[in-house]
Amino acid sequence: MPFYVGNRVLHGTATSNPGSPSEGDIYWHSTDNVFKYYDGTAWQTVANEALGESPGFAATNAAAIYATGNRTDGYYWIKGDGTRAARLMYCILNATWGGGGGWMVVANHDGEKEPHAGHQARVTARTDQIGSDDGSGNPGQASMVPEKSFSVDMVGVSYTKFMHVAYSSTGMSSVSSSNWLGTPLAYYYGAHNSSQTIPTTVSYKTNNFDTVGSTISWGGSNVSRRLSQAGSYTWLEAFCVGSDNNGNPDGTFSLFSGTNASTADYPVWCSYRELSSGKASYTFSFSDAGSVGSSTGWDDFQDGSGMGDDWEVEGLGDNGARGAASMIVLQ
Repeated sequence: MPFYVGNRVLHGTATSNPGSPSEGDIYWHSTDNVFKYYDGTAWQTVANEALGESPGFAATNAAAIYATGNRTDGYYWIKGDGTRAARLMYCILNATWGGGGGWMVVANHDGEKEPHAGHQARVTARTDQIGSDDGSGNPGQASMVPEKSFSVDMVGVSYTKFMHVAYSSTGMSSVSSSNWLGTPLAYYYGAHNSSQTIPTTVSYKTNNFDTVGSTISWGGSNVSRRLSQAGSYTWLEAFCVGSDNNGNPDGTFSLFSGTNASTADYPVWCSYRELSSGKASYTFSFSDAGSVGSSTGWDDFQDGSGMGDDWEVEGLGDNGARGAASMIVLQ
């Protein structure tokens, strides 16, 4: 029986949100075992645990968890803007990792196989592109480890910073300092001045980065392992999920002269240096498209749109860390 206090209602116990609520209404959700209150727009959860520790108290992104003072790396529930249900993501909250914690591991390629031999990793906001090597749909905790390729659902999840990080391939069965949490083999970085979300079209391109080429610190020290192209660390313009040059399978965004991929299925995730005729050119990805470089790990995407091996890694030289496992992290 509801209990009325002025224009507010204590609804008692329920398994779903009561209808026609007023701001300040409250009830006990007996399925999630949490109190919920109505903030005038939506039902919210009264905190009885740390942010991100359950679907009922999911965070908008990893940066929101980091802002609470939490510095423990691990799997947390992320809801974004609430467009879809909360989902698990691995969040790096260590304050000395990547220039400061709050990073989400949103796509990973294990570096041991051709992308289309298992799940093809993409930074995506589409349910038909998310998944992992060992199943479909949102990957669970067992699927989000370095030895497996996966893509998480980024719909409505905001970010301002991007890195593509190549990492050591030792101890791949679980997350540790031997892989994701260690000092990277190579990386490149981009940042936006305002919050961004991933488009929901089959193919897409992001807005251009406002800052690129920065040296990032790990463990309190700058790490000189930046990817350069034609001698420039500031080559990065944006990233995409691109169809081939003919607009297959989706005409929203394409790679320039990208028609020869044999180890990845279009649309493919790539970063790029510039647009040529409105299409991504000088691309880099999780692997090479063919047999010129590494078809299984860190490399430019030589399908006709790539860098043509005109790339190097700071401190490692030409084509440094080629073939390594790599991940995309967003903050």
